[in-house]
Amino acid sequence: MQGLQNKIFRGKLQSKIFRLCICLVVISVIAFALVGIIEVRTIRKITIETGETQTGVIKQSSQESMMKVVEDALVRTAMQGAEISDSEFGILKHDSRQLARQVQDVLEHPENYNEIPVERPKRENGGDYSLQLLISDEDDLNDLEGMTMMRKLANLGPLMEESIRDNDDYVLDCYISLPSKQTLAMDKMSDKKFEEDGSIRLYDPTSRAWYQESVRKGDMYFSPAVHSYFYNLTEVFYGTPVYADGELRAVLEGSVKLDKIQKMISEIEFGKSGFSILVSSDGQLVASPRETGELAMDNELSRDIRDTDNSSMKGLLDSALKLEKGFKEVTIDGEEFYAAYAPLETLGWTQMMFVSKQDLEASTLDLLKELDDLNAYTDRSYGKTFENAFLLTIAVMLVLLVTAGLAASFFSKRLVTPINVMTKQVKEIHGDNIHFEMDDIYRTGDEIEVLAESFMTLTDQLRSYISEVTQISAEKERMSSEMNVARKIQASMLPRIFPAFPERDEFDLYACMIPAKEVGGDFYDYFFVDTDHLAIIIGDVSGKGISAALFMVMTKHILQSQVMMLGKDVSGAMKSVNDLLMRDNVANMFVTIWLGVLTISTGQIKYVNAGHEYATVCRKDGSFEVEKDRHSPPVAASSRTKFRENELMLNPGDTLYLYTDGVTEAINSSTEMFGRERMLEALNQDIKSRPRELDDRVRNSIAEFVGDEDQFDDTTTLCIRYAGPKEK
Repeated sequence: MQGLQNKIFRGKLQSKIFRLCICLVVISVIAFALVGIIEVRTIRKITIETGETQTGVIKQSSQESMMKVVEDALVRTAMQGAEISDSEFGILKHDSRQLARQVQDVLEHPENYNEIPVERPKRENGGDYSLQLLISDEDDLNDLEGMTMMRKLANLGPLMEESIRDNDDYVLDCYISLPSKQTLAMDKMSDKKFEEDGSIRLYDPTSRAWYQESVRKGDMYFSPAVHSYFYNLTEVFYGTPVYADGELRAVLEGSVKLDKIQKMISEIEFGKSGFSILVSSDGQLVASPRETGELAMDNELSRDIRDTDNSSMKGLLDSALKLEKGFKEVTIDGEEFYAAYAPLETLGWTQMMFVSKQDLEASTLDLLKELDDLNAYTDRSYGKTFENAFLLTIAVMLVLLVTAGLAASFFSKRLVTPINVMTKQVKEIHGDNIHFEMDDIYRTGDEIEVLAESFMTLTDQLRSYISEVTQISAEKERMSSEMNVARKIQASMLPRIFPAFPERDEFDLYACMIPAKEVGGDFYDYFFVDTDHLAIIIGDVSGKGISAALFMVMTKHILQSQVMMLGKDVSGAMKSVNDLLMRDNVANMFVTIWLGVLTISTGQIKYVNAGHEYATVCRKDGSFEVEKDRHSPPVAASSRTKFRENELMLNPGDTLYLYTDGVTEAINSSTEMFGRERMLEALNQDIKSRPRELDDRVRNSIAEFVGDEDQFDDTTTLCIRYAGPKEK
């Protein structure tokens, strides 16, 4: 007997189970025999009250937790969807402003451009991109001034085509219209500009909403979704006014197919019932996946969803159309929904996300029903069990006491032994030994077997996860290393040692380029053509990333070789560069360049400005001001480009500051641009500062202005102060 006890109580857990079983049997028999009848009523009452309390607590806790999770997730999804939708129009806004600057240059300096004939629309050009002349009346053809300007603007045909081709999946056309009602159109729908009688349709741009509203606004304007006059489809128009010498000289137009927006909206989902809609600032339902009901999509886009008797919908729209983000409960078609909304900053529209309240609460309601059923079942079971137990207690008391010891010993051993073996095997899992073997001892047919299988699955998944993480980490490290090498290689191609020429005290020069991505398309350069002539270059390649960086490298080396070959003939050098780049320009990229050659002994600079930003000049006792010149078109935009040479005289003490559009077009969180005025203000704070200090002040001002906002363009600058020739 003593040996049996030692064997039984060898393990602590096994001993506890054995003692617990014996105690429970004894206590249960005595308790049920003495107070069984009395306790039935009390236990049943407590069971009912406890179930009701648990149900109430679970319901309240579930609803509060669900509301918080749903609100955060739904608002975040709505904001992400709005950012995705708005980014497409942000790109259009950037491209339209780029084209507007080129149009402004043609309008201000028409003498720099040749006249290129422009034909009326032809049916045979349908399906191909072509430049066409549209008029509001036959008398427009007799307007010599307007028609001359149309032929000058035709030089921008390649740029207009590129702006459409790069966005061919949703941008339809690009128009340049004059107040005299002539229009230069670039699209591939020439065959749709004819009346039924075969005559060409007349087109008056000044009667169009995009023309009138952009002029009234004085800035870029996006229209509501409308039906196209030419194309017989639904689209969104945008217009950009162009001013020259303080007067309205032209308005640019483009249009976006609505199906692009509708597709993006339909792809945004949230759970099983979630969907998204897009609403314009005047309540127009622009995109919706619903085919019936209060939010059904109207193909004619004639619905103003604010015209509804649904008070909850009115309240939602009143808040959402204020271009704020938020969350509300709303009833749609008799069904309760949670709704989140976020603005599209560029358009002034609002994107909304909806998810069914019933679907989200279904799991909570199921849990509450199960609890109610369980409480009812428990109540019935308690009554019946205790009644039967009272009658059987006396009969089975002796049997239970005799068999309790043997049963407790058997089952405690059977329960504890697999757990002990499992504990030992789990302790051995460490380092590279991440494996758990499924042994026959674990196959108990109960929770122990499930636990063992879970350990085995967990270790298998852990090994797989470790392998995947190792591979992903290695790939990310490789890509990061390659991009770092590319950035270092690009940076090494630009001169970075300052002072640039310490042995030359006739000038002080500093330059800097910070890419918006790992690598960029901006560049600068400076080098001696001979001992008395210093070449100065700054440029901006269209596009971003690796392709722009490669095009930049090619442009920089060709520029350097041509300038070294031709010397002060900057227009000839630029023409050679243009010809060489056009020959292999399969990507249709172009680059704006400011190229100048400084004669150190006289201070004279002969330069060409090929579509680049105006330089700023500070005279010795003055302040920084914009030096307007005769612009030439960008390099690699057209093989027929003529490059105009300009001349600038620097006196001792004068400072020249060059920059790319990434400086003036740096934006803050309100999409406000840094602008030329803020740049001049930073430069003029202390004009006697050295070039590097001047540039640092401008860059610090930009950093303070943009904050944490990501930038889309590189920022490149070059500053030189002329000290005059050496005294002999």
